[in-house]
Order: sequence, then structure tokens, then C-alpha cells
Amino acid sequence: MRGACALHDLERVLGGPAMTAMLRGYVRDHWLGVATTADFTRAAQAATTEDLGPFWTEHRIF
Repeated sequence: MRGACALHDLERVLGGPAMTAMLRGYVRDHWLGVATTADFTRAAQAATTEDLGPFWTEHRIF
């Protein structure tokens, strides 16, 4: 349940179009491969100029 809430909150931070683009790129880049939390946080950070460090801490995503 927390994962879904975190994704919803991340969409509010990034905005709908940026979230969609980030997720599409993330899936494309990791298709049939291994993906880590660090890969996801890097992709999300690349989608915004806002520092997402506090977001990850708040949602306990390390």
C-alpha cells in the first residue's frame, strides 16, 4: 500500500506528464533487466530540478 501512495505523491511532485515520461523511460531502459531502487530514484531525480532527497526520506525509500 505504501508503494502506491509513494508513487501517487511522486506524481504530485513531478506532475502528470513528467511522471508518465519518467515511467516510460524507466521501463524502456530496464526492460527484461534488473532494476534497483537506486535506478528508480535516479530516473525520478532526472525528471525534475527539485531535490527529491527529502521525498525519499519521507517515504522511507532508500
